[in-house]
Amino acid sequence: MPSFNFKQPSSSTNLDNTSVTNQSHQHHHRKHINTDADIAVGAGTSTFEIVEEELDHDQDTQSVTRRLKDIMSDNSAVINTFIAGGLAGAASRTVVSPLERLKIILQVQASTSAVSSSGQAYGGVWESLGRMWKNEGWRGFMKGNGINVVRILPYSALQFTSYGAFKSVLGTWSGETTLSTPLRLTAGAGAGIVAVAATYPLDLVRARLSVATSGMSIKSASGGFTAEDAKLGMIGMTKKVYRTEGGVRGLYRGCWATAVGVAPYVSLNFYIYESLKSMILPESLSLSASEPELILRKLGCGALAGATSLIFTHPFDVLRRKLQVAGMSYMSPQYNGAIDVIRWIIKNEGFWKGMYRGLVPNLIKVTPSIAVSFYTFETVRDLLAAVGEE
Repeated sequence: MPSFNFKQPSSSTNLDNTSVTNQSHQHHHRKHINTDADIAVGAGTSTFEIVEEELDHDQDTQSVTRRLKDIMSDNSAVINTFIAGGLAGAASRTVVSPLERLKIILQVQASTSAVSSSGQAYGGVWESLGRMWKNEGWRGFMKGNGINVVRILPYSALQFTSYGAFKSVLGTWSGETTLSTPLRLTAGAGAGIVAVAATYPLDLVRARLSVATSGMSIKSASGGFTAEDAKLGMIGMTKKVYRTEGGVRGLYRGCWATAVGVAPYVSLNFYIYESLKSMILPESLSLSASEPELILRKLGCGALAGATSLIFTHPFDVLRRKLQVAGMSYMSPQYNGAIDVIRWIIKNEGFWKGMYRGLVPNLIKVTPSIAVSFYTFETVRDLLAAVGEE
């Protein structure tokens, strides 16, 4: 009977196979471990790079912000002066907007006798204000104030800022700790010229708008402004002047006469205000006086400075307005320059009546206007300085 002898595998063989198998599994497992480690290291490196980039970006942003803060900090006095000056001008002109418009109308209309038959002439201050309210209401009082504020914001800001800059330059040049009277007047004159040159076209357009909507201008079909022109806004009036009166030259009509008049006015304004303030508001008073008293004294200084300056410089203001509306043929003769205007006024109306036309409403306007301007300027400037120190 045949026998079947099955050879059993030895234990060593099993162990060897198992060992090989285990080694294979371990080697495979090590591959996974190494791969996971590589991924972990790569992810960590990538994360670090991203974080580093973000930190670099944040540092750049902080660096720019820090530089801007440093610049603003170094120039905080100039920035505060610019902002306070602009707000002072806007506040002062809005307060007296009806009187500002009436002053322009009285300055540029023909003499009362020449137009009395047409019923177009404006007379006394209160009568004229009543007529303005009756015909146009609140909008009549504020007519032209929008462009006036647009003009006065940069004008007043540049005026106050330029005055400080000129004082600083002149102080360095002269070596004087406290500027002498001539140098202070020079600083004021320079500030006035800078402000006028920068904003004159807006002033001219504002004057045209005030007159074109007053009821006196809708009379002529041969030239000047018509009933449709009275509806023009700031942009429309600017385009009309530019198109019909010689471009930029038309927008700067009467600029030099304005600068000549404004320069002494601004000089006297600053000089008289600072002089009055040193007498009426000495530093010792701020420790003992009440807040309402200090406010009244500040307003008083500004009011006296404005009124006094105006008496000396009002003829230049009349001259400026006459030149600004010279393109309106039915409003006044066509002048050949400032000297021609002065000759015509003196010949036909006399010096005092002609050159000081509109003085009363101008005084009524300027007195509170300058008072509010200086008070607002100093209040806003001090407030901004206090905020900056916190």
